[in-house]
Amino acid sequence: MTPQPVIELTWVQVALTLVLIAVVVVVGAALRLRLARSICVATLRAIVQLFAVGLVIGWVFGRDTWGWVLLLLAAMTVVAGITAARRTSVNVRWLSSIFTAVLGAATGATLLYTTVVILRVDGWDPRYLIPLGGMMLGNAMTAAALAVERLVNDLKHGARDVEALLAMGAEPARTVRPMLRAAVRAALTPTINTMMVVGIVQLPGMMTGQILGGTDPLQAAMYQFLILAAIACCATLAAAVTSELLYRRFFNAAWQLDTAALEALQLD
Repeated sequence: MTPQPVIELTWVQVALTLVLIAVVVVVGAALRLRLARSICVATLRAIVQLFAVGLVIGWVFGRDTWGWVLLLLAAMTVVAGITAARRTSVNVRWLSSIFTAVLGAATGATLLYTTVVILRVDGWDPRYLIPLGGMMLGNAMTAAALAVERLVNDLKHGARDVEALLAMGAEPARTVRPMLRAAVRAALTPTINTMMVVGIVQLPGMMTGQILGGTDPLQAAMYQFLILAAIACCATLAAAVTSELLYRRFFNAAWQLDTAALEALQLD
């Protein structure tokens, strides 16, 4: 059977999708979730942001020059760093800068390997660099934020154990090593869970999009595995490096735990 051409959406069809949001609002009102305002604001933001990004990416695709591609990826990285810092309840100086630097390095290294070594993309092709970079960046941002939240929470609640080990001569790195492992493990759990059920319980967005676009399902599956592997690598690097850099801020040069800074944090 010959695949049908891609169905292009009209503005009327886009408007009809608001019925789905209306269902969410009605169900939320029936259950007294008090989320109507948040859902409406989130919907409005999603519409504005997605259409704006669509126009910007379309404009960059039309230019097809490395400068605009790099600028767009850099802007996405800065926004991701600021968003990751705001997602956590950790109030540490320069946290957004740390997130931005780590996310940029992790995403850049993974994207470079994926596009140059594996895909062998010719030049700065925005069709590959921007979508792939965006998926890696988004997942790395979530992983880094989860790792930081878990690490600082464990460090705050386990401060007495850490101080006891320090009193016995243990180095700060050794005292927090179990917490670092737990933080990175917690950050990677969503990614691992997705990989466990992919293709059986759900079809990921990229694979679905390619199939809808007429790509051979097997080829779409191969691309999806590539993306999952790249996301896992990028998320691991981001969570591990961010945690490693952050814990040092709670120890002074004399290897003492800064309990005052920990107590000042608003964590559960």
